[in-house]
Amino acid sequence: MDLSVSLGKVRLKNPIIISAGEHARDAETILRVASFGPGAITTKTITNTAIPDPHPCYAVFKGGFLNCMMGAVLNADQWFKNELPRASQAGVPIIANLAGTNPEETAELAIRAVEAGASMIELPTHCPHLAENLEEQFPGLKIPPPEINDPQPLYETVKAVRKAVSVPIIVKLSPIFHMSVLSWVKAGIDGGMDAVEVADALGPVMMIDIETGQPKLGGPRGFGGLSGQSLKPLTMAMTFQIAQNFDIPVIGCGGVETWKDAVEYFMAGASMVATYTVGHIKGPEAYSRIIKGLEEYLAQRNLSLEDIKGLAQRKVKERRQRNWHEITKGIPPVVLEEKCTACGICKTSCIYDAIEIDQYAMIDQERCYGCNLCVEVCPQQAIKSQYFV
Repeated sequence: MDLSVSLGKVRLKNPIIISAGEHARDAETILRVASFGPGAITTKTITNTAIPDPHPCYAVFKGGFLNCMMGAVLNADQWFKNELPRASQAGVPIIANLAGTNPEETAELAIRAVEAGASMIELPTHCPHLAENLEEQFPGLKIPPPEINDPQPLYETVKAVRKAVSVPIIVKLSPIFHMSVLSWVKAGIDGGMDAVEVADALGPVMMIDIETGQPKLGGPRGFGGLSGQSLKPLTMAMTFQIAQNFDIPVIGCGGVETWKDAVEYFMAGASMVATYTVGHIKGPEAYSRIIKGLEEYLAQRNLSLEDIKGLAQRKVKERRQRNWHEITKGIPPVVLEEKCTACGICKTSCIYDAIEIDQYAMIDQERCYGCNLCVEVCPQQAIKSQYFV
């Protein structure tokens, strides 16, 4: 099964990218993670000055992951002299995630990164917990709140980097731009970016330990960024919107924990996916499982990546063509009696009291609202939707 994809002149053996984080904190880690087969690996954010991480750094809840990691704890000189040259021997393209204080500094970082062996450049747009931690670590430093509505600074940064290097440029958008994502993408395209990744962690967010009352993360207020499955519906919609309006590669990022998540992003219009949280919680072996699962899914159905890419875009067009785009009358689902175990989960979740349990679930056709909640909660997939058949 050929899963290879291209971003500009850079060829990836598969579309699974390790997003910026601790699994690319230095060359040694990159070399180890590369053995699990990803198509590319993104470095932790490289800055001229090393920035210590607040401790503790992580918190986990069902469906999500919080972190207060900062930029690389190794400064740019260390990265460009030692880490990137060594990491470039990993056998996979290395994406250098860079953050300067202005367009000129970012462009200079990009030049040095490429000279040190980076295959691509990635530009982050907003870190949800960066400002207050930097202001605490460096007294007198004042960082203004992020600009949400004006993408001009992004345009200027991408333009400067584009002028400085010829390798592909990826812009990693923050999910705080979800209401105006198209204007941010256009600014990046106008500046010369080659691909867009959606999205970075969302925040600021926090969790509190109810035994102590203490915020679970380090830093002044324990604020951090949210990633994982809870972010996926938002970043899926961002991916869909971008693919629907622009002819530019989209890297879907947010909640890619299994091959199924990757398939969803491809169907939304993504050309590649990036993963982060699952590797931190379940180990880098999870990256191999995603790749293997994707290969098996496509092989079993005799499909290619191109066959599934943008499938949901085509289905949305079909809805309108078949007058399915605005269904206002509920259609009750069908119970597959041979699969139903009469567990009662559907009855418990039915807020319309339309389900009774005997030897199998029975749906009252008059009371049923056609909401499809029972379809979603059934652990046996024994209830089948009748929409869009």
